[in-house]
Amino acid sequence: MLENLKITDIGTNGDGIARDENGAVVFVPFSAAGEIVMAEVTKDADGQYRAKINSFLLKSPDRTVPPCKHFGICGGCALQHLNNNAYQYFKKNQVIGALEKAGVKMPDDFQTIFIPNATRRRANFAARVVKGKATIGFHERKSGNIRDVPDCHLITQDVARVMNALRPYLSAIIGEGAKMDVLIQCADGQTEIGLTGKIADGWEAQQALSDCMQATNAARISIRARDFEAYETILESAPVYKTFGSLRVTLAPCAFLQPSDEGERALIDCVMDGAGDASCIADLFCGNGTFSGAFFDARKIWCADNAQNSIEALKAQGMDARCRDLFKSPYGAADFDGVDCVILDPPRSGARAQILELARSSVDKIIY
Repeated sequence: MLENLKITDIGTNGDGIARDENGAVVFVPFSAAGEIVMAEVTKDADGQYRAKINSFLLKSPDRTVPPCKHFGICGGCALQHLNNNAYQYFKKNQVIGALEKAGVKMPDDFQTIFIPNATRRRANFAARVVKGKATIGFHERKSGNIRDVPDCHLITQDVARVMNALRPYLSAIIGEGAKMDVLIQCADGQTEIGLTGKIADGWEAQQALSDCMQATNAARISIRARDFEAYETILESAPVYKTFGSLRVTLAPCAFLQPSDEGERALIDCVMDGAGDASCIADLFCGNGTFSGAFFDARKIWCADNAQNSIEALKAQGMDARCRDLFKSPYGAADFDGVDCVILDPPRSGARAQILELARSSVDKIIY
């Protein structure tokens, strides 16, 4: 049954929001605020109402032709039907709304930074082998099917090159009927590949891994059995390095990097601007040293993280780097005596225990 729906807003996941005649919220993918549509409404397994657009009674001026031919089927993007101004407005207000909901008063003037397409140097792909044919790309929207995207608009040319170069070897590596996740990361002129899943049995898979490494010119191939486990190196032609400021550190297998060079640079610039003339800095949840490297030569700085490999790599470059689980054992307020700026970049779960101690400290500047 078709219903007449007016789109009032765009939700967090990019779906339009409308209300039916009974006032219930309906999520309408690929719609824009202000549009009026005729749509087929169904209830999903989670009890939420979702609609598929049948026709438009009123289109938004924010609507545009999606640049990618896979849009609407591939689940990688949700808002390519919006023009650039509308998309940026949506993203900006998602951040502002989250901060204001948390009680953060926004300043009158602030900079918003957007990163262009074709800059993603790190991407996770899904791969599957069916009847001897390997597919590598992204899951289709609301589906377990995998969409082949050799011409994805988000990734760098280097990532696209590696993805397409390893494609011929996936059938032997993965095995008939099996699936695997493939991480490709390119930085500082080097490439590494991370596999999540099980390599097929037999010498053919081992030979394919070796051939794949040569074909892609990868410095390293690593594997793990499932998500959130640590990767283990299975093939390596050279150590993988990353430069942050004056630091050049070795990276653990598939160590996290910001998705783009441009995004990394923007974050570093913001942190340096926020630190001002601080003379003694602590970098918590420092990871590979993204921010520590920016201050290494000119300031007194110490850093901490629970990633042993990263800390050892930073120590090897002369950093005052400390291995510590800041969730279970945060630094106390007194540990920050003499520190006039703290940088912290924790995982999405946040850093409540450490924040409570920082709130009790005398630190002048906290950059979160």
